Amino acid sequence: PPDEMVRLGNVLADFIGRNEKSDLDPRILVGIELHRKIDMFTDSHGVVSRSKARLVSFQRYGNALVDVFYDHFLTRAWSHELPVQDFTRRLYSSIESHQQFFPTTCYQIASRMIEQDWMGHYGSLDGLRITLERMAKRVEWSTGRTVDLASSVQILEVKYDDFMQDFLEFWPDLQNHLAETQGY
Repeated sequence: PPDEMVRLGNVLADFIGRNEKSDLDPRILVGIELHRKIDMFTDSHGVVSRSKARLVSFQRYGNALVDVFYDHFLTRAWSHELPVQDFTRRLYSSIESHQQFFPTTCYQIASRMIEQDWMGHYGSLDGLRITLERMAKRVEWSTGRTVDLASSVQILEVKYDDFMQDFLEFWPDLQNHLAETQGY
């Protein structure tokens, strides 16, 4: 979204607890709600279901894995006026300059995201493995379950063209949905 605070709320929504939202800037709340709507649209889309079906041994984590895989394809197919590296740098700068608007825990996670360049990792398969290893640690921390999410990259490698075609079919649908419902 063009509004910086809405964009930050959208990007950082997963790091903000439900009971931390009451004191947030209203535009950040709009971004959080946008993130939730994107997730709902994505999780119910037929093409995304087709992608998830390829992840048979990871069904419990299918939504998250497809989301990360699609972020990879978005990074690889980035065609915006601003190069993806510049977009990422600006986003990180926005997070740092608006840290006072975010709950402490959210900003601590966002700081690690910046320090470790999480978004910069999406463009390569090795970077995806690192991202998925980090996600697996969060799963283990929150549930006590050990899961090897990084090994899902092997499925992506074998079925790379299929996942890419799914993304290329899904992406315009998401953009059209956001244009129709949100004006973005």
